[in-house]
Amino acid sequence: MRNGAASLTCPALPVEEDRTIVQQRGLTLLLLFASLLVCCAQRQAEQRPPPLEPAQGKSEARVLVAELLAQKPAHNSANTGQLRIRDRDGSVREIQARFEIACTPTNWLSIYETLSPTGGASKVRLLVIHTDNQPNQYQLAEQTDSGATNPVPRRLTPAQAMVPFAGSDFWVADLGLEFLHWPEQRLLRKEMRHSKSCGVLESVNPPPAPGGYIRVVSWITLESPHGIVHADAYDAQNKVIKEFDPVNLEKVNGIYQLEEMEMRNRQTGSHTWIKFSVLRE
Repeated sequence: MRNGAASLTCPALPVEEDRTIVQQRGLTLLLLFASLLVCCAQRQAEQRPPPLEPAQGKSEARVLVAELLAQKPAHNSANTGQLRIRDRDGSVREIQARFEIACTPTNWLSIYETLSPTGGASKVRLLVIHTDNQPNQYQLAEQTDSGATNPVPRRLTPAQAMVPFAGSDFWVADLGLEFLHWPEQRLLRKEMRHSKSCGVLESVNPPPAPGGYIRVVSWITLESPHGIVHADAYDAQNKVIKEFDPVNLEKVNGIYQLEEMEMRNRQTGSHTWIKFSVLRE
């Protein structure tokens, strides 16, 4: 019966010839499967935007960074909130904080200060001075155990600004967006991130301080006003050590206000959130 069934479908073949045909059919199936994989891979590759040519990337980066740095607050403002720091072991501590923006005819200032639990003098106060076409200036005042209520602020160079603010995962340089002032900037590609059309900006720090960032890759909205929707900071071994994300952008009275931003430290396993009180007046 088995031989009879075979005779209904195809002529009988010698054993060696039959084995050859089976092998050929198997090879054909493998080639077909491989071609399908190649097609799928090609379709996936087509979905990812191609990288920009280096010259174009540098040119577009200059424009984007210049527009970002040219964005200034329209008026003075002040807000309160807290730093919430979670260590590797899961323990959490919260620090009350105050945030202020002050505009002057020649520059604008951003101020970050932590408050004592009783609402007294600030423990740590950071002043970042932003001036057109000039490097940031950093002044950091920290209250010591000596009990001095008005500590003298220290001027920090950009390299010295690679230090934690109030023991958090946010460094002083992070709060001043120091990476936008580095000389080497290049737009790698354009892609969607968090449902927003972004330029992927690579900022390279040519002489990084020991323990500082060697480069930062950030996703910046292409639509004006520009904003950073994510950033990765790399160490000297080119490993991601910190990840930044804004959280809960809320529209209040027609104006977008940032409710929270997060910094994750892969080296220490700790997280820090800066929570702002959203103003609803």
